[in-house]
Amino acid sequence: MDWWSRLIGGSYAPKTPPPKKATNDPQVRLARFKRNHHALLQLCNRPRNLANEDSLLQQLHSYLDRTAFFIREESRAPAPHLSLQFASSNQVYAVCARAATVSHSEPLIQSSIAVYAALVDSEEEDFLSSAPFAKSLMRLVRKVVESGTYLINVDTETAILELLFTISAKIRLQPEILSSWFQSTAKPELEDVFVKEKKSFVGIAQTDDFPLCYMLIDRVHHEGRIGDFARTGLLYIFEATGRSFDLEEWIVSSDIPTLMASGLGALYSQLSRELSILHPDATLPAVLAMSDYSTTHARATAESAFSERHQGHMATFLSYLAFWQDVLDHCKSADVRQTLLDHFQILFLQQLLYPSLLQSSDTDAGSSVAVLTYMTTMLESLEHPDLMHMMLAYLLAVDGGNSAKADAVDSPAKPPRSPTTLRRRQSLMLLTAPKDPDDAVEPTLFNLVDLIMNNISSKNSQSVFAALKLTSTLLNRQRSLALGAVLKVQSAKRSSVARTAGALDLELEKFTELVTSLHEHYGLEDAYSGLVDDVRLAIEAQIPFAPPTSQPDPQKDEMAGRYRLSPNDHLLRELRTLLRTFFTNSVDVNLALTQTIISIAQCVELRLDSWLAFDPAIYSFFDESSSPQKAWQTYLDKEEDAAFAALQQAARRPAWSDDDAPMLYQAIKALSLELDDVRTAVPNLDQLILGRKNMLQATSLDAPLISSDPSSSIGSPTQVFFLDVSRPSRGHSRSSSQSSLARGRNKAANIGSAHSASLAGSPAPKQAEDQNLNSSSSVPPTQSIFLPPPPETPSTTDVLMQELTFPSVKAEDGQVTSIAHTNERKASLNHVLTNVVVLQEFVLELVVVLQVRASVLGEKEVKLV
Repeated sequence: MDWWSRLIGGSYAPKTPPPKKATNDPQVRLARFKRNHHALLQLCNRPRNLANEDSLLQQLHSYLDRTAFFIREESRAPAPHLSLQFASSNQVYAVCARAATVSHSEPLIQSSIAVYAALVDSEEEDFLSSAPFAKSLMRLVRKVVESGTYLINVDTETAILELLFTISAKIRLQPEILSSWFQSTAKPELEDVFVKEKKSFVGIAQTDDFPLCYMLIDRVHHEGRIGDFARTGLLYIFEATGRSFDLEEWIVSSDIPTLMASGLGALYSQLSRELSILHPDATLPAVLAMSDYSTTHARATAESAFSERHQGHMATFLSYLAFWQDVLDHCKSADVRQTLLDHFQILFLQQLLYPSLLQSSDTDAGSSVAVLTYMTTMLESLEHPDLMHMMLAYLLAVDGGNSAKADAVDSPAKPPRSPTTLRRRQSLMLLTAPKDPDDAVEPTLFNLVDLIMNNISSKNSQSVFAALKLTSTLLNRQRSLALGAVLKVQSAKRSSVARTAGALDLELEKFTELVTSLHEHYGLEDAYSGLVDDVRLAIEAQIPFAPPTSQPDPQKDEMAGRYRLSPNDHLLRELRTLLRTFFTNSVDVNLALTQTIISIAQCVELRLDSWLAFDPAIYSFFDESSSPQKAWQTYLDKEEDAAFAALQQAARRPAWSDDDAPMLYQAIKALSLELDDVRTAVPNLDQLILGRKNMLQATSLDAPLISSDPSSSIGSPTQVFFLDVSRPSRGHSRSSSQSSLARGRNKAANIGSAHSASLAGSPAPKQAEDQNLNSSSSVPPTQSIFLPPPPETPSTTDVLMQELTFPSVKAEDGQVTSIAHTNERKASLNHVLTNVVVLQEFVLELVVVLQVRASVLGEKEVKLV
């Protein structure tokens, strides 16, 4: 009309806007809310008629949605909130709950939960501190979720758990409202009756006392948002124990700790008893593909560690274990925390984990692998010191009898337990005690160390790998308990005899000669620099930080080198035996073996004497008294002359004898001699080793793609050397896999740079060496590249698959060290090449450890002056 008025030139009068609804008027909002509530009451009081029940449910759903909408709108409106006052005085929520429970309709249940959530979020009229409100809500939730007569989907259950989580968060912030949701009726004296009757559970189940807590604990193991809401809400409840003595006593006397421990045990029991850690063909790493690695397990009943089912069960178990740690961190009550730890030890460690360890064996090719792998995974996931200390102290049978173990068990003093906590632990131990005391088996008879040692000497490579991985994890994650239990150490007293800087230089020189004797190439410096940072960080992390202004702590200063490791240690002997058979070992076993040895060498508490470094007790020096004196020495005063003499004494290099060399040096030297025999049989072995390094580096995702040789001007610097695999590979076609080289360390070292393609030509056997049968040089450039090679030329695959024989390993007394090594050892050249690359990187890392320890520890490691 305005446009028409302007068009005809008529006068225009502005139109008066309609009056706005008085939504800011509390009386108007109250009248609207009452009308909706009265209509809802009339529908609820109407007799049920199956003929028109659908329309009735739709109307109820509409009124419930409007009720939730009006409550949220009232919460945002300015005060006074008359509608909320009316909802509180008339208990509107009770009508909503009755409509939801009677109808059995999921839309109405969702709308009723939305009404309760809106009232909780309103923070008005003290709904959370109202006992009728709490009882009405929990009655609705328990009927819907626990009765089993209501069919609800995940969204509805998520909305319910979100509401319970919100209430838990309110209880955490407002402890005074706890009394509305929790009423203790527990009688701890009744527990003695349950104990005498040998009930199957421990603790008094009082679901009606705190239904909110039980609703949450029943769903802490769920995945997705339901589990997140349940776990976080339960954490808030445990945090409230520090503010409520009644809640603290109730949790200690209830079956909540029992439910948590049994839930952890149930998830652990879901894990397969027999496990295969063999990589499937589809995801086989290149370092394993280029070897004699087999992907076939001996037993079909063993579950693969890479299957989706196993990974799902393991993820669920680890998430619940992480929840245990969060509960102990958030719990403000020392008694509740100690009760939880008691249940963890008695119901999980003693009743489940230790029996599985005791019943495992490497003879069935799976059970010991499973237990060792699960232990490794748990130790890598655990962060809470009490849980980790309790688990390892029990499984390793650590006590105060041994001096080294006594040093490890130096946990801070704990507050005394309450009588309720003591009675709780006694009843728990009484219920779990065996009927016949003679049937009890303790870790003092067979513990985790025995299991590790048995599997390291096993014939099954998977068992050996799992045991070595657990050993390195123990040394890295819980070194204080591993030293003295896994490694038998002795306290080393400070004496005048110590390693010198000259001896360190000699050790570095000898081990470097071993590195170059395996294979000398220009990429060693780059590989060395890449290892230095990793080793330095690992060693520096063991030294406690002290501010410059603080007083020196003698105990911390004596931490470095306070233990001595005997070369006759059981674990060290087994590692030496595995090292002597390095070329024929499985590649994954060698990777775990080298990681374990490096973990031992990085322990700053251990001295390196006699097993990695030259023993100072057998130093012998050449007579240097006849050495001429420098002219400038005549100008030194007494102090300067004494300091220079001490520097000369520390810089002297002792005489080196292979018979008195460190244990690791002797073992690696023997491997170097074995490689020399292989080099005689395979004349182009160095070219093959270089090609294997290039291939492993090319398939590694961490190392640079290719770096050229600065000294070589032949060929393209970006050309990658790949072996000829045109012929069938006799079932070993995985050699071109593009998986990464994984050594089990934080960062893969730079194995080597690529050589030009002309320097890494196709290998040829010895008898064909003088025939110059290299296909790239014998075929004219104009000839078709699709012509096959001459028939007398063996393919690269045939050369790599040729079998090499190594002599049996003899002990120092001339006896064979193990039944598995009584015969000659055999492996393919392809397998040996990969092990040579791993061995060279390992020896190079030993050189880095020797030098970095001396640089970081200084006078605590070597005598400089």
